[in-house]
Amino acid sequence: MSGPGPAGAAAPACGPEAAAAHPPFVELLRQVPFLAVLEEETLREVIARSRRARFRPGQRILGELEAGADVHVLLSGTVEVSVESEAGGRLVLGTLPAGAAFGEMASITGELHSASVDAVTEVDVLVIPDAYFDRLRERRPEVAVALVKLIGERLAGAEQTIDELLEDRERSVPPAAQARLRRGSIARAWRELVVNRRRDVAFLTFAGFVVTLLVLRAVVYLAFRFEVMPAGLLRAAYLTGFALLGLSALAALLTYRRGTRRVVALAYGVACALILNELGVTLAFDIFFKDIHTADPSVPFDIERLYRRTEGLRAIAIGLLVLVQAVYLRRFYRRAAFVVRTRVRRVLTRLRPAAR
Repeated sequence: MSGPGPAGAAAPACGPEAAAAHPPFVELLRQVPFLAVLEEETLREVIARSRRARFRPGQRILGELEAGADVHVLLSGTVEVSVESEAGGRLVLGTLPAGAAFGEMASITGELHSASVDAVTEVDVLVIPDAYFDRLRERRPEVAVALVKLIGERLAGAEQTIDELLEDRERSVPPAAQARLRRGSIARAWRELVVNRRRDVAFLTFAGFVVTLLVLRAVVYLAFRFEVMPAGLLRAAYLTGFALLGLSALAALLTYRRGTRRVVALAYGVACALILNELGVTLAFDIFFKDIHTADPSVPFDIERLYRRTEGLRAIAIGLLVLVQAVYLRRFYRRAAFVVRTRVRRVLTRLRPAAR
């Protein structure tokens, strides 16, 4: 997980002398389930390889939906664990005292933090670097075994808590609002990782481009299937593409409202797709010519043949754009995948007792 942000005051790295001078640190590490399996010499090594950070009350140590993989052990003070509620406020999950650890899940899975951790009092934290913790797990398998047991216990407790919360909410929330509550996590990830970071405009351009190309191909396929010549429709789409391109470029210069700019971005993606669709067909016209000036009378003009010849170009364009936006929004997709996996596991857990 990530170390202290700007709000946290970093203390000097702990060395062997510091480890020996602070024996309570060793005792605190013994309270951590996955470190309690280590002997004192190794615990002193962990302290020597780690760094300390101090936080004042109210300062954030870790942020929900942020990346990071360092493991944190609370040496002194109290921290509060919370998540953002669907109403926009904070939902406190609990507090952790000295001797507690947090961040080990992200160190193992590489996922984003699922909750925020804030200092309630003056806090002193031992930050174990992710690279060293990885080597420690490899060198001492008992640490990995203890982590697996701890994660299993947490998952079982979390699933039970989630089931109880969902049952309570389903009894108190109108049916029309239940679907919205279940979608909250992904919607929140979209808002925090895409909209708040101003990446939604680029995504709308990508989405408009890809969806328009797919729709055009489906329309052309159906037209050929039912023996309807789509020449007029394709010409109109081509001209519409240039009109949308000009209008979106002009609107982008004249408006700064976020909602309007989203519409402009979507129109720009649609325009580029309409133009590229026709340009691809135009570039394939050489099959009807002997050379650059002479048409080949032996080859009848066939729009369907033109489209089939340019299918590879469309597939490459769509594939590249899908990969680009997947990289651009990888944090959102990672968080969405995490939410989906959690919900699938919850459903499977509910189905197992019924199957028995």
